[in-house]
Amino acid sequence: MKEKLTTAMIWLVCLAPILLPFLAMFFSEYSYIITDMQLNPNDYARITDVEYVAVVVDEPDSRGKVVITERLTFDIHAASRNNLFWELWRDLPEEDIDGAKVRYKVNYVKQIMDNGEEVYYEQSPKLYWDDSDYLSSSRLYGPGKWYHSKGPYNESEERYECVFFYVDGLYREQVVFEVQYEMYNAALKYNDCSDLYLSMYSESTINHLKSYKAEILFPDKDMPSKGNYKVYTYGTNANSFPVKEYDDKYPGYHTFSISLDEDDLQFKPYNEYIEFDLVAYGEDKHIFTEYAPSNDYTYDDVLVEVYDEQHAYATAPARFRVIKIVVLLISLGVSAIFLIHTLNAKSRTKAKHTFYEPTTQIDFYREIPGDLDPNFAAALVYCKQKPPKDDSGVYSAILLSLARKEYIELRETSNDVEIILKNKPTPVQRVEASRDSLILFKSTEPLGDLGVIVKAPVEIPSEPEKKREPLTTCEGYYYNLLVRHTGNGGTILMSAFQRRVSNDYSNTDAFARNMENSIVNIGVKEGYFQKADYKQPMNQMLSTAKAFRNWGIIFITIVNIISYRTRLDLAFGAFFILGISFLACSFILKKQAPKFVLLTQFGEDEY
Repeated sequence: MKEKLTTAMIWLVCLAPILLPFLAMFFSEYSYIITDMQLNPNDYARITDVEYVAVVVDEPDSRGKVVITERLTFDIHAASRNNLFWELWRDLPEEDIDGAKVRYKVNYVKQIMDNGEEVYYEQSPKLYWDDSDYLSSSRLYGPGKWYHSKGPYNESEERYECVFFYVDGLYREQVVFEVQYEMYNAALKYNDCSDLYLSMYSESTINHLKSYKAEILFPDKDMPSKGNYKVYTYGTNANSFPVKEYDDKYPGYHTFSISLDEDDLQFKPYNEYIEFDLVAYGEDKHIFTEYAPSNDYTYDDVLVEVYDEQHAYATAPARFRVIKIVVLLISLGVSAIFLIHTLNAKSRTKAKHTFYEPTTQIDFYREIPGDLDPNFAAALVYCKQKPPKDDSGVYSAILLSLARKEYIELRETSNDVEIILKNKPTPVQRVEASRDSLILFKSTEPLGDLGVIVKAPVEIPSEPEKKREPLTTCEGYYYNLLVRHTGNGGTILMSAFQRRVSNDYSNTDAFARNMENSIVNIGVKEGYFQKADYKQPMNQMLSTAKAFRNWGIIFITIVNIISYRTRLDLAFGAFFILGISFLACSFILKKQAPKFVLLTQFGEDEY
């Protein structure tokens, strides 16, 4: 070993002058990879501030249009200067309400510089470009371009309802963009009412908002009269948010104003949206949808249904609070039932079966009886605990036992162990007699004068076979396996024996089954076990413990994750309580199970 290390060090010293320049070049060229690995958690481009203005338009061919202008502030943290941001984006909500799908047309994109200067971007002819496009002198695709990717969303076809802004490589800074787009089918017409529904922001795009200001402007001619409309808002942890109304903030328009700060902008997965809804009815039921296109329910009365939906949404927090309390109480009750059931498992099991205690308490271990089958001895030792995965020790014990009983001899070679069968039955020796060995003959015929050689064979008894200890059941199986693979030579290397056994599938499989079955046969026949399925109570208890463990993990992880994304939230910790109680039941059963093995009194004493 020392020689190998010395040789490696010599080679390293010799190659160092050659390798160092290449290593230095590599780290110099790709050092940003290490930086990226360290900084990737902070690699983001987030929208932090939004100013949103929507103007309702009801004119011929307007198709329920709203013209929206957004001023967006992006907070950019690129991973490193070698991995800059070259594009920013604004996802546009995709909505399909009553068969009327929202569609968009982007009018312009411009960047608002720090000094107030406005830089208009041009439309790019395609969505993606190669790295070479970043540095292209023609600037055909960007930077300084924008692209409107039209939905519906389909990742495989590279379709996104989104506006991309192609920028000139941003590292860590804040930039402001203004984008204007037209939204169609935002205003919906029904037989007894009209509905202006604006899904302004949703999903993860709003989780980093610090400020959100919005204004929805109705031309005076299209604004319903007081008493002929209702306004609803949806989203945030508060379930809804306040809206202020102005008649004279902008000449010729009625304005609805929303202003949310960082404290207001708190979200959970089930309320990640900011939405505005105005329903007009009565005399002004179609005042802003005269030119709106038809949808699936344009000629139906839906006002009652709209009211029911609004009421259900408004009362959802209170309703789900009651549901969460009920779920919590149920989880406490179920947990108590299972814990009591588990604690009583010991007495129930003892009522069904008879279990013994050892007659003598031994404070130290004694040796295993020499005449006990090694395979059964191992099974008895581990009958109340999980046996080791590697059972090679059992076969080593059997091999050594065969050597001790002088059925085999183990001879160590340089890199292996040779197995030699001893005292194999030998054939009777047969020889022919000569004059020099006459005393060995049992013939009664007289000899001639010339001492004629007699050809009759004479039996010479072989040396009597040494009496050996009888083999146990599993030792007999193993000895037969050795005889099978050593052949007539009576000797084989351990490596060759292992290879032959692994290739002799059918016989080896039968051998393994015999070894396994012998445990039960010996245990029942010699009075160690009460019955063949001696581990039934323990295995049943362990199986139940495993089920409890799985359910505990499922409730603590999967069920909590799913419920957190709904209005159940975490149900005041109900699923944690249930999961922990299941794990506690699993732990109790697992600790108790080893006590419930069906040993006889003799078996318990021997164990």
